[in-house]
Amino acid sequence: MLLLTQTDNDRTAEVHIGGSVRINLAENATTGFRWAIDRYDEQLFEVVATEPHYPKDSIGAGGDVSFTFRAKKPGSGEIALKNWRHWEGDSSVTNRFRVRLRIEP
Repeated sequence: MLLLTQTDNDRTAEVHIGGSVRINLAENATTGFRWAIDRYDEQLFEVVATEPHYPKDSIGAGGDVSFTFRAKKPGSGEIALKNWRHWEGDSSVTNRFRVRLRIEP
């Protein structure tokens, strides 16, 4: 599994068909700002999971969220995420994450 964090923003990486990519990003949902999938090539990737991780009994504390994708076929594509308040629309985006991936057989 290829593990990526905020420091990998705008990186280009390789993954094999059937391989997984996990993107882990910090967020504080109590502010209303959450990471969400902005776009990805559905022909090349499938979304496997979106998992928030927050400490129990820590109201107002930050945590992180993980997005897991699986590579389906050879090619090059991009996964883009955005940190936003969905009810305020794209004008509320405060941060973006993007990774370009080459999928090898």
